[in-house]
Amino acid sequence: MKRNYTILSLLLILMPFHLTFAGENEWELRKDENGIKVYTKEKGDTHIYMYKVITSLPAKPEKIYRQVVDFRENLKYMELVDSLSFLVKQKDKRYRNYMHFDMPWPVKNREMVMEMNVRFTQDGIYLESKNVAGILQNKKRTIPIDDFQEKWKIEKSINGAGSRITVTGWVNPGGAIPVWVVNLFSTRTPYRFISGIIQELKKEQ
Repeated sequence: MKRNYTILSLLLILMPFHLTFAGENEWELRKDENGIKVYTKEKGDTHIYMYKVITSLPAKPEKIYRQVVDFRENLKYMELVDSLSFLVKQKDKRYRNYMHFDMPWPVKNREMVMEMNVRFTQDGIYLESKNVAGILQNKKRTIPIDDFQEKWKIEKSINGAGSRITVTGWVNPGGAIPVWVVNLFSTRTPYRFISGIIQELKKEQ
């Protein structure tokens, strides 16, 4: 009984701070490792986390971009994605891929058609990806992901010695998955992918 009272007291003390932070809806640093920082914040009133990843690399934007769009090579770094196929490939303009997600039992597998648009400027390269609705057929064994967006900024560093990467986005896998599970992946998934990009770039050095 004493232990339960102590836990309850602690929750009552911490609750005002949590509510204050949630109201401000600011980015919160969740992971800072190997030069990669991952931040999250709630997306509106959905309670699902948006993510923001920031890192710097000693490579030119063009080289980083080439690795990012090497989808087949990067497949092993994509969380839960077990297959990928190309639907449209307009080099340096637009990429459209089908992605299948192998979810742990008893959760149904997911699938998504993702389209990425590319824009080059003097300062860097900008990628914008989102799900494409109305293409997937209804299947009993899979659930389509219809709420995904991600933006990449691969910009030249101020000192010209490399590049600064900023990635923001979110994904709502739909279905009956607890929000806390979805939010767990909002930190782990982008960190794993960008770590993989860095590993591939190091292999070329």
